[in-house]
Amino acid sequence: MFLLILEISQKQSYIFSSNVLKDNIKNSALIAWVTSSDYFKKKCPQEYDEDLNLVYAGGGHTVLCFESEDAAKKFSSKVTESLMRDCPEMRVFVKIVKYCDEISPGENLKKLTSALEGKKSLRKSDFSQGTFGIEKIDMNTFRPVRVLTGDEIDISEQEKRIDRELLPEGYKNVTKFEELGGDKNSVNFIAVVHIDGNGMGKRVTDLYEKLAREKVSWDEFRKRIRRFSDGIDSDFKSAFKEMNEQIAAMLKNQGLEDLKLKENVMPIRRIITSGDDICFVSEGRIGIEASRIFIECLKRKENAEDKKKYSACAGIAIVHVKYPFFRAYELAEKLCSSAKSKGAAISPEDNGRNVCALDWQIEYGELGDTVEEIREDYRDADGNLITARPYVLEGPDVVGCVKYECFRKTIEMIKKDDTYARTKIKGLRSVMKKTKEHSDHYLDFNKMSKFKDCDRAVLFDAIESMDVYLEL
Repeated sequence: MFLLILEISQKQSYIFSSNVLKDNIKNSALIAWVTSSDYFKKKCPQEYDEDLNLVYAGGGHTVLCFESEDAAKKFSSKVTESLMRDCPEMRVFVKIVKYCDEISPGENLKKLTSALEGKKSLRKSDFSQGTFGIEKIDMNTFRPVRVLTGDEIDISEQEKRIDRELLPEGYKNVTKFEELGGDKNSVNFIAVVHIDGNGMGKRVTDLYEKLAREKVSWDEFRKRIRRFSDGIDSDFKSAFKEMNEQIAAMLKNQGLEDLKLKENVMPIRRIITSGDDICFVSEGRIGIEASRIFIECLKRKENAEDKKKYSACAGIAIVHVKYPFFRAYELAEKLCSSAKSKGAAISPEDNGRNVCALDWQIEYGELGDTVEEIREDYRDADGNLITARPYVLEGPDVVGCVKYECFRKTIEMIKKDDTYARTKIKGLRSVMKKTKEHSDHYLDFNKMSKFKDCDRAVLFDAIESMDVYLEL
């Protein structure tokens, strides 16, 4: 027997190559489509049989098994030719290895993944076909777009089905960032959110080892690995749906008038919902709270196969609606990694696998290339860090762990207190970048001594976020 892995490389570059929302959604759907069993059935009907060949699929890659090397190569040749014709800008890698009966099924899959990584690191060739027919120029990306004739890729029904499953009844999705909400007479922000499950690689390894101890057959191994993979995808989509439903309930109860939405418009639009990899865009003021709700919904779920619950971290890039979208997504990814690093720091015994955390950044000007560079601007004149981000939703009470609830209470106290003019409160943000003595003097002079009881870094974050935050 031979194992084959097919993986789409540089997925983010492909998905976010355009600054047009509907293009991002379509590109994400294309990756899901071309790595699906339905695509293989359509393009390789003679070379592929789901019952015989599929091991599992998800997250932009698929693992298959074949009785012979020749059968695996025939499938590989056919499917990659189809991919080059259908999606010439997409980068795909395929690796085939012989199954070894002397080691466990899990070790065989590890060997397959390792072989693929070795192939990707070499990158002996990297090319794409210039054209397969009549083309036009996309006025957003300035790339050639093939004018499909006859054998078009029909992902519309698949997308509509997923949208029906995840979108609350009576609501509709937007196709432009500007439609997410806000007032055209003011500067609008959108929130680009990236959420990633914690410790999923370790869970896969643990499951491999468990199945090895049970000495399950290859067929039983395939069945249980697929159930594990399908369970992850289903649970994360379910959390997304529950988040949407909670926000829809608030909209129906007239609780989010500030969003100024058109009738029946959902202020959240999913872009990636693949396995434990989630990306969505929202009206800027609900991005932080929507992320919190998603993670809280996810924490209640349990995988059908390994019977373990989930934890996750989120990165939220809050940017102007015209900000380059690929850069915003890259920042959201980096902020998610920053949140995961916080988890690892406060819970080193499990590398932060059970810590849920949020990190965000607001684009008020030029941003650095890394989170570390950006955060260097958050030091006062004495060199002290005046931001408490990332915040922990769930984790141990240890030094260096600032809970999100602390931020939430602080910002709500500021927003609901009409004792002080907003200009006075915002002025404090600039003063806090000087020294603590300057801050204390400003508070005394403006009779704002109640803020002295607040954690200084949390107070700074709350003031900075007050214009782009709505409690949900």
